[in-house]
Amino acid sequence: MRIFELEDHLPALILYTQKFSALVDAGVSLQTCFGLLQKTTDDLTVSSANAYLRTEIIEKERTLSQAMADRPDVFSPFYIAFIRAGEIGGVLDEAMAYLAAWLERERAAAAGLRSAWLLNQIAAQVLRKSPSQQGHTAVETHLPDYRRVAQIASFCRLFEMCLTAGVPRNLALTTAAEVLGEPALTKLRTSVERLGNEESIAFALGEVEELRPVVAGMVAIGEECGLLDRMLRRAADFYDAEAIHILHSAVRLESG
Repeated sequence: MRIFELEDHLPALILYTQKFSALVDAGVSLQTCFGLLQKTTDDLTVSSANAYLRTEIIEKERTLSQAMADRPDVFSPFYIAFIRAGEIGGVLDEAMAYLAAWLERERAAAAGLRSAWLLNQIAAQVLRKSPSQQGHTAVETHLPDYRRVAQIASFCRLFEMCLTAGVPRNLALTTAAEVLGEPALTKLRTSVERLGNEESIAFALGEVEELRPVVAGMVAIGEECGLLDRMLRRAADFYDAEAIHILHSAVRLESG
């Protein structure tokens, strides 16, 4: 039962991302980073991707996000969007640290849901009756909600990171919006193209339905008070908490 469509190399990728973040934060050059990571990465798929990144970046002078896009077997579009935001904002270490935490939560959530599903199967065998399908159906219903809420939290976090790093607000917005995927990304890009530098960014966010109730409102308050970065941080915390609540609800339903 692969609820989160996890790949076998995900634990290694999480550890790889955590190490990479720590090395970048310590000011280690990319060339040295790749060398150290190659020596400490046991997973063959992740190790192969690391070697590829080293060649493309050090020898061909490509960006990290560009090179990662060539290895979809390891790096998802969501992962690459984080890296690109970190590169543009000059906060690659922060972006990678948050990404590693996000992936770790995905792994823990998947493990919890699988355990609950297995308990359901075992209980059914002990009681000699058919396994409950109600919990499984409820989990499948909750997962899209979880993913969308988690994406919104990530968007708010990356938007705030870029703004704090001094990235122009329109560029920060469209860069962070990459984690939302389509059609939200296209809507935001189109809205931003119509905005002047002095117009409210909350208007552009209001064009995207899932951002309208909370994010656009909080951003409007942040712009009015000159506390946009703080309001984005609070919005990210709000949606992170909501994502965790959805997962806990799904596990309880699956267990029941």
